[in-house]
Amino acid sequence: MKSISTDAVLKLFRQDAFLDLRKLAVQLGVDTANSMLAAVIGNLVRKGIIRRLGGKGRHTLFVLATFEG
Repeated sequence: MKSISTDAVLKLFRQDAFLDLRKLAVQLGVDTANSMLAAVIGNLVRKGIIRRLGGKGRHTLFVLATFEG
């Protein structure tokens, strides 16, 4: 299982403010069902760093919510 860090996810959001789960997974080289990816995204959402805009499952759209990242 490929390890995914918070910094790697935030780096992608700094390059492209709006990302859906599919695009994020492809750029990180993992499947959309990757448990590590889900954990990192969940932590970022709970901390208020990214926000979920809409969609379900693989089509969920996220946006960077802070400029500090």
